[in-house]
Amino acid sequence: MNKGMVAFVSVSLMVLAGLAQASDWNLAKNVRRLEQVAPDYKDDKPVDKKFLEVLDLTEKTKKGDGLYAEAKRIAAMPALAQSKYMDSFQYFMLVKSVTEEIGGIAEQDYWLTQLKATDKSPHLLAAWLVHMKQLPKDSLSLRSDAQQLVDWVKAHSPEMKVRAPEYTGNILMGHKPRVEFADGDWPKAYKLSYYKATVTPPEGFSEDDAYVAMLDRIKDGHEDILSEIAGIYRNAGKRKEASDVLYQLGKLKANAKDYQGAKSTLDEAVRLNRDNTAAVKERDRIKLELTYQSLQPQEKTEAPAAASAPQEADARQ
Repeated sequence: MNKGMVAFVSVSLMVLAGLAQASDWNLAKNVRRLEQVAPDYKDDKPVDKKFLEVLDLTEKTKKGDGLYAEAKRIAAMPALAQSKYMDSFQYFMLVKSVTEEIGGIAEQDYWLTQLKATDKSPHLLAAWLVHMKQLPKDSLSLRSDAQQLVDWVKAHSPEMKVRAPEYTGNILMGHKPRVEFADGDWPKAYKLSYYKATVTPPEGFSEDDAYVAMLDRIKDGHEDILSEIAGIYRNAGKRKEASDVLYQLGKLKANAKDYQGAKSTLDEAVRLNRDNTAAVKERDRIKLELTYQSLQPQEKTEAPAAASAPQEADARQ
């Protein structure tokens, strides 16, 4: 057998092995391992044991499309809704729908909507980021997702544990979210404060999912967000990026007729990056506006006589 035939056979066996593995989801094992992200989850209650039993039996009796349909049935069962495993199950099904290319964005919408009902789930951040990566760049849906996610991040405790989506793959074959949790490294988790305060995304997050990149999609017209981004960039030593954001913030202040605030902001933008010609030009325009204002006649007000008498007496002492 020549080398070309050996290579072909090897690749064929790998493909067949991958297909065989794809039919075995290890539902119960994966969901149980995902639950370990939250350290306060300890003993299983009867409903939790029943949940894992249902997952195990489902995989033994259903295959392919039937298994996925049964998973959606499980997600809709009120009797299982109180299980601590439900949010881990919903996250697993979301990433499964991405990697198996089941139903397109509609199915991912379904699982994300299900997971949102558990507002404090450690998986919600990762699920939202995975969902955002499937949306067209600069689409209304992406901007909506980003705004909702930023609001969610700000509304929760900095001490809250959140998990990373963890991507696998390579440039040639593309990167997909991790979907095998039964074995291998434990799922990565971080405090929300650590995730939101870093420009470089922690291990397990892809570059597009960095907090700053997420805010960047929706920052127009939001002074509080621009200020937050500028602070993050400044703390990271990224002077050029911080200058660009401060320039945008200065323009917002100028549009609101806050010329003194705009000048201070633009002065800082130029100080951080003297090559920021747009900031220099805008600052000079604002300085001219302030100069015009200073030339406007000022209304003089006379101080009451009763108030001036003590001041004169103080001056003579």
